[in-house]
Amino acid sequence: MRFPAVRYIGSGHSPAISCQFGGISIHSMKMRRKCTLSWLLLLSMICAGRVGASGAVSSYYADLDVASWRTEASIFECRLVQQIPGLGEAVFYHQAGEALSFYLQAPDSPMQAGRGLLTSMPPLWRKDLPIRDLGYVDVSKSQRPVNLDASRSRLMMAELDRGMVPTLMRRAWYSEEESVHVGLSPVNFGQAYQAYTQCIGGLLPVNFGQIERSTVFWRSNQRELDSEMRQQLDNIVAYAKADEEVYGFEINGFTDGAGNPRENLDLSRIRAFAIHEYLLAQGIDEGMLTTRFFGGTPEYRIIRDERTAADRDRNRRVTIRVLRR
Repeated sequence: MRFPAVRYIGSGHSPAISCQFGGISIHSMKMRRKCTLSWLLLLSMICAGRVGASGAVSSYYADLDVASWRTEASIFECRLVQQIPGLGEAVFYHQAGEALSFYLQAPDSPMQAGRGLLTSMPPLWRKDLPIRDLGYVDVSKSQRPVNLDASRSRLMMAELDRGMVPTLMRRAWYSEEESVHVGLSPVNFGQAYQAYTQCIGGLLPVNFGQIERSTVFWRSNQRELDSEMRQQLDNIVAYAKADEEVYGFEINGFTDGAGNPRENLDLSRIRAFAIHEYLLAQGIDEGMLTTRFFGGTPEYRIIRDERTAADRDRNRRVTIRVLRR
């Protein structure tokens, strides 16, 4: 049987070496450990049918002595990051108000665009554990070749937490005979993950993109805020108080076109200033608020020619634009 070659891409301070199963001269214990790790990882994949017997493999992963995870935490976003020598970074990312995601940041990705296989490999010290398929994922030719949704991201975190090595396999763009393997090391994952979960617990309920342009819809003849509206406004206030770059709010009131125009103008004023006063009560400086009202003026309607009750529902609104430097 002809075994594949292994090209190991290790830490930045160590030279890359090529390991050939047919024989190799190893000049140091550190190189011996690197080749052994590459060989064992590859042998397990060959036995599982993951790698062709005549192909070459370029493996990217962090050595045991440098493998680490770092947590980047704020109330706006949380990142859990591992540096992958020779490739880039693996990042679990959670922005306030959004779901968890994972992406691979690789400025010069060697992977061909298409479908890659995601597996969970046992680490060197747990060879008794079986390989687990995590499914196929899309790989693009970009600086972020891999982007995963919340469910797949949580699955990868669970595998890391139990000491496994999530590994992505995809053909190299420069050779049909070579495949690229990218592995995430579980070394030092637990402590960083604890800091990451603490960060998640402190995230704001929303991010700027979700509240920059908000719309509060009103029922027919409604004049007072209900609990759902107040919750929407509370989220806007929470973000504005946390972000020093927010400097103002533009509040605009509108009604539908039904009824008397003068009464509609007054109703739009009542609704706009209901929000204005609520923001003041929550601690927003009055100098930051610009409040206007337009009634049912046709040129300001979302649906200019109202034909149904649903059309009128969309036009009864107060818009809030949050201004940020």
